[in-house]
Amino acid sequence: MDFWKRLEDHRSVEKRLAWEGTFSDYLEIMKKSPYVCQLAHSRIYEMIKSAGVEETAEGKKYKFFQSEIFGLDSTLEKLVEEYFHPAARRLDVRKRILLLMGPVSGGKSTLVAMFKKGLESFSRTGLGALYGIKGCPMHEEPLHLIPKELRPDFEREYGVHIEGELCPSCRMTLESEYEGRIENVPVERFFLSEESRAGIGTFTPSDPKSQDIADLTGSVDFSTIAEFGSESDPRAYRFDGELNIANRGIMEFQEMFIAGPLFPALIRALSHNPVSAVFFG
Repeated sequence: MDFWKRLEDHRSVEKRLAWEGTFSDYLEIMKKSPYVCQLAHSRIYEMIKSAGVEETAEGKKYKFFQSEIFGLDSTLEKLVEEYFHPAARRLDVRKRILLLMGPVSGGKSTLVAMFKKGLESFSRTGLGALYGIKGCPMHEEPLHLIPKELRPDFEREYGVHIEGELCPSCRMTLESEYEGRIENVPVERFFLSEESRAGIGTFTPSDPKSQDIADLTGSVDFSTIAEFGSESDPRAYRFDGELNIANRGIMEFQEMFIAGPLFPALIRALSHNPVSAVFFG
């Protein structure tokens, strides 16, 4: 094996996958490939389906799971057909949290790890590509730049559903740096990565008495208030909570039953956060 050649090939692939342009450029990509703006449940469903589906007398076998999980074909079929498929179609099931319960070594952690690893790889493919507003701490969907009043016309013209609003940071940037001209806002392709804390979050609760909801939602950075003048300034907020990190992807909440009083606060946070798929183990 020629390591240096492999390294150079790797660099070439990374360079080829990278993309940066303006919102106008992004719309051109979206016209040709509408799936780039699909929601998280849809992306997960497409990832599973793209690995192949085998029709058997007992039902469907999804090849995505076959390398790690054995003997749970009916359960996995139910998971895909009754949760991810309708959620991908934006039915109400997508508002439900996916709770994985079972004995030790039942495959819960393995299943979540497969989703995480699978999404990392899928986001590097053409079908799984996704783009975000450059510099946004939550990798904002660029279509959120379109004003509410214009969205019905946009959806009729492009046939694409828009869900969600700009985060406070992007809203301020749009007004202060681009004077509201959304066509000039920079957009870049990004890749889901747990290691890089992009679109994949993992939360493990600690002592329920000392656990802080800020670990999930982020918090105000008081050291910046003197610079920005107010704690309500978006620049004074740290978007580093696990829910912020997991935006547009998935979040794993481990050992939820030891979270104590944090759990109700988590549910409230989820109702205002655009994370589309949350797994509990």
